[in-house]
Amino acid sequence: MRSRVTIKNSTDDETLNDTSAFNPFELVTLFVTRRKWIAGTVGTIMVLTALVVLLIPNQYKSVATLLPSGPVDKMADLKSIAGLGGFTASDENSSELFPTILTSQTVREIVLNTKYDFDNDGSTMSFTLPEYFNIENRDKLHRELAKITSVSNDKKTGVITIAVETKYPAFSQAILTKYIAELESFNIHKRRSQAKESAKYLARELEKRKKELIVIEDSLLSYQQVNRDWMGTSDPFITMTVARFQRDLEIKNQAVFYLTGELEAAKLNAQKDVPIVRILDQPSLPIVKSGPARTAIVLLVGVTTFIFMLFIVVFAEAARKASRGEASKTFNEMKIEISNAFPISARVVNRMKRVGQIPAG
Repeated sequence: MRSRVTIKNSTDDETLNDTSAFNPFELVTLFVTRRKWIAGTVGTIMVLTALVVLLIPNQYKSVATLLPSGPVDKMADLKSIAGLGGFTASDENSSELFPTILTSQTVREIVLNTKYDFDNDGSTMSFTLPEYFNIENRDKLHRELAKITSVSNDKKTGVITIAVETKYPAFSQAILTKYIAELESFNIHKRRSQAKESAKYLARELEKRKKELIVIEDSLLSYQQVNRDWMGTSDPFITMTVARFQRDLEIKNQAVFYLTGELEAAKLNAQKDVPIVRILDQPSLPIVKSGPARTAIVLLVGVTTFIFMLFIVVFAEAARKASRGEASKTFNEMKIEISNAFPISARVVNRMKRVGQIPAG
């Protein structure tokens, strides 16, 4: 009977044991050993970050809110979810177009060209936005203005919130006030409504009918002057011609009378048809800075640097072992060790491989 002999490869066992070289206890020991270097690096980065953010000037945000005018589409959220937003037209005479008007190039160009006078800590300052940004290129100016301006519209209530943020409180308030003034001016002088178009059409028609009425009156007068005895004449042709002139004259008179009344009504409707800018909260004068969040920035940089330093320590230790021949591991085995030390990173890498963001292997 032939006996079966099992031979174990000691090299495989050593390699298998080496794959667990970075156990939790060793990681803690490694981090404790390098604690001064880690803490020093993190502390230095946080100090440098604090010095940098201290150089960033405070920002002050002025905020104003506008009430809706016209009907509010209460189904706006459901329509946007269903993808029907592009198939439903907004009422052109409501406040739904206010955000579009405020962010239009026409309004922004006026805001950019305006010179603002405001008080800052007791001293009067005066400059334009190009001077504030120190930029001459118009495209860059529009982008910078868009960065400091925010316009939001609550789909449920229709309330519009406008905010402008600069490093001067009164300057932010002055710019926001100009925005609202231009919105009112645009609605009154440039925004076209159905009632305005009707009034223009009726005015043209009324002028045309008045001219026709004058022509008929002159024709009747001329005919009567030629036939002075038209009232007592027995000539049927003269009687019929005068009657025809009088009939046309009456028709034109009625048309002029009707169009005059319709025109006056259309003018009144045009005044009511223009959406009124109803201001709920006037542009505020900010007292407390809105940014930058220096403490949050420094803490975020500190935490990010700390995590990055932990990875650096692990990689450095793995490289040291490989260079000194303490572990003859392949690159894949080193990845296994790092995955064991940081399970979260391994799961993130595997997930990215599945979605195809990084190549497999």
